[in-house]
Amino acid sequence: MAQSAKFKQLHQIISALERFQTRKNSLFSLDKLAEYLNLSERDLEEVLELVFRFQNLFNSVFSDFILCKKWRSDRSYLILKPKSDVTCQFLSDLKEIEINQTQVNLLSDIIYYFQHVKIGKGFNIIRNKTELSKKVKQFNRSHPYFFEHRGNGLIYPSKLAVEAGRLIQSYNRSKKSISKLQIEDFIIQIV
Repeated sequence: MAQSAKFKQLHQIISALERFQTRKNSLFSLDKLAEYLNLSERDLEEVLELVFRFQNLFNSVFSDFILCKKWRSDRSYLILKPKSDVTCQFLSDLKEIEINQTQVNLLSDIIYYFQHVKIGKGFNIIRNKTELSKKVKQFNRSHPYFFEHRGNGLIYPSKLAVEAGRLIQSYNRSKKSISKLQIEDFIIQIV
């Protein structure tokens, strides 16, 4: 089942199991599930094995923690955060990004340049060989969620990047140090 399972089927299984929230004393027919999803007996056993493994995992390991997505450089990871540290209502959507102080300064410069010099025009990272273009290209490789591609050969700072840049500029004007920014469901850690 694990190799032949379709994501749609897995979502249907989870949706079916969610019905136990309101019907805790009900019987859940495995035969009907197998028939509905067209699963063989072996596939059904593999599904049950996964369900029980997840149940055990969430009851023991994740009982006091939340599984979150984290980006560091150009890779994404899953991490555990204590439930007490998470204030976001949509826990599964919480995303954490780590950037260093040099990247913070670069992001601030990019947003300032985008808003005050280019006045909303995108960056040409293919043809333009300026120092800033090279830095934007490199920054885009390591932090792609800070940029949008609109199909015209240019890249633009994303809404997240613009908001982060504004906050960074605000902190810089007030000469306050930054260790963490929270923008919607993103947490940006400055390391």
